[in-house]
Amino acid sequence: MFIAFLLLFLELISIWVNGTVTKTVTYHADITTEFYNKFIKTVYTEDTDNFDIEETKKGKRYIIHSESPIEFQKYKYYWNDTHLDLNGLTNICEYRISWMIDSKELEQTYSAEGIQMKSLYYHCHFAQSCMGLECRVDSRLLVPPIFLTIFITIFWCFKKMLWRDMKREERIQRATIENTLNPQQMEAGPPSYAAVFSRVPPSYESVMLAKITYTVPSYS
Repeated sequence: MFIAFLLLFLELISIWVNGTVTKTVTYHADITTEFYNKFIKTVYTEDTDNFDIEETKKGKRYIIHSESPIEFQKYKYYWNDTHLDLNGLTNICEYRISWMIDSKELEQTYSAEGIQMKSLYYHCHFAQSCMGLECRVDSRLLVPPIFLTIFITIFWCFKKMLWRDMKREERIQRATIENTLNPQQMEAGPPSYAAVFSRVPPSYESVMLAKITYTVPSYS
């Protein structure tokens, strides 16, 4: 599994280096986010020069300026993917407008020829993925570093355990060799009975009658 994710990571790098164009399609944005609401209010306000506005029976109709991109925050949005600004870019995002989800303004956006617009195009940098009308950090690129970190951690723990076992075996072998080369002297036991009593010991009766007094030499 780790090898598979590593190959995926290398493939993404090769796409970036070789300049292969990739187009990601996003069908709808999260219309509850602040970004989407700000985009609609800012781009479609009458004070901007993004559209020519016409009044129809259904309401306002927004006529695009096909050669001019829509600029909002750090993004530039285009109405077709053949725009000159998109030439040479490798990560192009297509946002497809949905009449069921998107705002009324996007639904009523038309070209000068009267064709209803179906998509918006924008560009994301390397290591980013398309998410609605925004670019987000590509989570796929985080998978190889995570697996690599786990692999290094497991390898480090295994190496530490192996090193600890080797040190323990080394201490045991060293102690065995030292005992073989320098055997410890047995401690001398207490003096024997014969050493204490140079002659035949007195009888029990003699000791009890206090006829014999015997002093045991001190060994301290």
